[in-house]
Order: sequence, then C-alpha cells, then structure tokens
Amino acid sequence: MTAPHTSPHSDSTTAGPATGPSPAAAAAPHGNTRRTAVLSIAVAFVVGALLSGLILGAFTFLRPGHAQPNASGGAMVPAASTDKDSCDTTFTVVASVNQWGSLAQELIGSCAEVTSLINSTSADPHDYEATAADLAKLAKADIVVLNGAGYDGWAEKAQLDKSRQSIVNVGDLMGITATDEHSHSHDDADGEAGDAHAHHHHHGSTNPHLWFSPDAVLKAAEAINAAYAKRAGDGSATAATAQRRFNEWNGRYADFVTLVNKGRAAGVTRRYVATESIVTYLLEYIGAVDKTPAAYTNAMNNEAEPSAADLKNALATVSGDDVDILVVNPQEMSGFAEKLDDAAKASHKTIISATEQLPENQTTLLGWLTLIANQTLATDTTNGFFLTQDVKDRSLSDYEGEWQSVYPLLKDGTLDAVMEAKAKKGGMSVAEYKKYYDTGYRTDVEKIAISGDTMSFTRNGKTATATYRYDGYKVLDYAKGNRGVRYLFTATGDVPEGAPKIVQFSDHGIAPSKAAHFHIFMGDDSQEETLKEMDNWPTYYPASMGKEEVATEMLAH
Repeated sequence: MTAPHTSPHSDSTTAGPATGPSPAAAAAPHGNTRRTAVLSIAVAFVVGALLSGLILGAFTFLRPGHAQPNASGGAMVPAASTDKDSCDTTFTVVASVNQWGSLAQELIGSCAEVTSLINSTSADPHDYEATAADLAKLAKADIVVLNGAGYDGWAEKAQLDKSRQSIVNVGDLMGITATDEHSHSHDDADGEAGDAHAHHHHHGSTNPHLWFSPDAVLKAAEAINAAYAKRAGDGSATAATAQRRFNEWNGRYADFVTLVNKGRAAGVTRRYVATESIVTYLLEYIGAVDKTPAAYTNAMNNEAEPSAADLKNALATVSGDDVDILVVNPQEMSGFAEKLDDAAKASHKTIISATEQLPENQTTLLGWLTLIANQTLATDTTNGFFLTQDVKDRSLSDYEGEWQSVYPLLKDGTLDAVMEAKAKKGGMSVAEYKKYYDTGYRTDVEKIAISGDTMSFTRNGKTATATYRYDGYKVLDYAKGNRGVRYLFTATGDVPEGAPKIVQFSDHGIAPSKAAHFHIFMGDDSQEETLKEMDNWPTYYPASMGKEEVATEMLAH
C-alpha cells in the first residue's frame, strides 16, 4: 500500500560526520577511479576548506537516512542552505537533464541561475527533441553541463563555444564518448497492453546512465566546481561560496561511501532482477549481484521482445529464493515489466523504483543515490529500509506492559532538550520541531495497559478495556522512498466507550520482538480508514521510566 507519510522518527539526534574509503568494486569502466576519489575527497575537503576559512561548514551535514522529518516521511540528504551564500558575481548554467542540473545547483546555490532542459519524469528523454529555445539557452550559457556518452546528443549538437563557455561533459570525463554505440528506439507496433509505447534501450557496449555511477558523480562535481572557480575568479566571494558548498558536498559524498562500506563490512549482498539496466552502475558499486537472466536483458536491450521461454525464466527467477529485489523503471513499464512486477508482489519481494530523471520528490542527485543505496542495502529498519520478505507477523504480547504518553512531556518542557538537539542536526527550528511533534504526539489517552489479548486506555482518570484480535500487518510505501509496517488489531465483542475499535502499532520493528516504545494509530471506522492517518501518531514509553529517562532515551534514539 502506498501513502504519503510523516515519519515519527525519521531524524536522529546522534548524526555526525563519517568518512571512509570507497568500496573496492568499481562502478565505472575505470578501475582506479575509486581510489583517486577518496584522495580527492580528502584533499579537496581540507585544502579547500582552509582556503575559504570555513572548515566548520564542512561538518554541518546529516548522515544519509537521518535527515529531518518531512511531509512524505523520507530520509533525504539535505541540500546546502543558501543562507551563507555570498555572491559578488553570478552566471548562468544550463544542464541537459535535471540529474546534473540538481548537482550544479547544489554546488553553487544562489550564485548562479541553473536551468535543466529536461526537468521532469513526465518528459521522456528518448523522445525528446530540443527546441530552438533550448539550443539558444545552451549557446548563451556561461557553463554547460552535459551527460554525454550519446545520451543527450541533441544537446551536444548545440552551437557551443569552448573559447567562451565552460563545458562539462560527464561522458568525456569518464572516457565514454558518443562514438560508442548508443541509441533509444521506440516500438510503436501493437502488442500486449502497455507494449505499444514501450521504449527499448539499446546501448551496445555502453551504459550512458552516468548519474548512477558514484565515480562519475564525483568527477562531475569536481569539474563543475573547477568551472565555477574559473568563472568566478580567484579571491571572489562567489568562488568562496562555491568552494564551501563543494567542501560540504564532499562531506556528504564521504558519508554516502561510508554507508556503502558499512553494508560491505556487514557482508550485505543483495541479489536483484532489473526490468532495465539503467541503475547498474550504482548497484554494482553497492555490491549487489545481478540475477536478471541474460537472455531477457539482451532481448530488452536489443529492441526485441523476450521469447515466451525467456519471460518464463525471468518470472521464475523473480519469484524464486535466489532474488531479494526487483528494480523497475516506472517510466518504462511495458507489459513484460508489469508481469515481473506482479511476480515480485506475489512472492513478497522488495520492489525498488528508479526513474531516469531525478524524481520530483528528490532535491539532490546525491540524496537520490543515497536513498537507492538505503533501499538496496535494506539494513536500517528504524528509518524504514528493509526487505519486504523479512516482515513477519507479531502478537500483542510484543507490546505487553504499562505505557505512558509522551505528549505531556512535550507540553511541560521535559523534551525541550530533544527538540533543541533535533534543530541542531535537522532543517527546522526548535519552534518548528515543537509544532511538528505537537501534531504527532497529541492525544488525550494518558496511559495504555496491555495484557494478554486486552488493552486498557486511560483518559482523565477513566479507564476503558477491550479485547483485541490480530488482523495482520500492512507494509506502507512512503512517497520519499522509505517504508513502514503497521500491525493491525481489531476489538472484539462489546467495545466500551473510550476503547477504540481499531488499533495499529508502529515501533520500527518488522518481526517479533519486545517493543521499547511505540506509535499507535486508533480509530472507530475500519483498518483501511485508520491506515490513512499519517500526521498524528501518539507515542508511548514504558510507564516505569521517569520523565528525564524518557528524554535521555529519545536523545539516543
């Protein structure tokens, strides 16, 4: 089930900088790029920060998966604030696609006007035909950012002037040129439902989707930063702003590398099938193993329909025990992709959606890559990253005990230190966090007692008790890419006034275990209606804990 959501605890008060070597396996064609990437992070991070006198700015970031809560519940790598930007000169930047445009914007902030010619997942890059206005923007820009590798050949045909313009071509940076075979063709023939408008990727020996290569992203960031420095001039305020932003971005990139390395160190190896091969660079970097049958991949990449035998084999692979994840491109859901999607759902497999363009709910390229890495590694249950097949049934005994609402603690100031800590790490002020949690924690149920199959709810000193049966669980896919599980219980028999007919628990757990705290959703209509509640999630901690103990526990949570 998909629903928008405000995650009760998608942020963390313990976030901090983390650095580490990049993964051993190469994601791009050049095996030594990852080793040099680490050196470039360290050198640029320290030297650049010293030059700008803003070394502390490089530490003002959050770890991936620990950003502040947002209206859709996702954990995103935040873009740098424009509050610190100082610009004594500005310039124009035009990118062919928003994947690179978002990176260019993140690295310069308010010191440049950045335009992405393809800026939406509703625009099909394979059908795109540049307008005269597009070509004019490219020709007039101070800095041009292209994907290259034949992906955006329409942009490379613009009348660019290397003597006047700074041109960043990521394909050239990676040694992948448009002379390598790459085309996108469109099957307009009638066929199965959804096939009539299917687009088959035909790349020959080249994968041009370079924004999914962490190595290419790092090289592009370095090249864009160099272009900004050259354009702004030594000693300028704009150059200092660009360098500060690059330093901060380098810190977030190092954090992304650390996330991947932790997965490798823990021996996490995910096996996947992909309806298209666009995310291959990133999945290889993470260490995932491609289980997509070669015959199926070859057919899709060569503008052919998979044979009945090839499709049957692919469906069996997705449904089998040797695959953890299905990766789909929602922009290209042909009849064959839909069948694989149905097979994954039927076998309770994890499904990851990865579009070609930067999705509307993501603001930065690195944040998007971090999200996909978290989804693939699926090792951060607390923040909503787990495998669907790992979710298990639970009983009411997991929540047994006496519990106190934390809402009174928010109102009496006990949680002020928690709100202050969140404000230091997140993207909202103390007042904004208090308002956010006032909506989330609000309840008149002061205490809940759970024993056996009964729950008792105390309001204003009056207690109502009812018996409840377990009705299964729902996995919710949130708009920002993370997920949650609610465990559902329904009252049986006569339900006294004051006891809800519907109860749903969420405690960041996905399998039987004793809850340390929980969020509860209550209603009197139906499970389906109660599942729609996303903004109010009354939260309870053990009644045996003192106020300060609860606050201390929240600070560590």
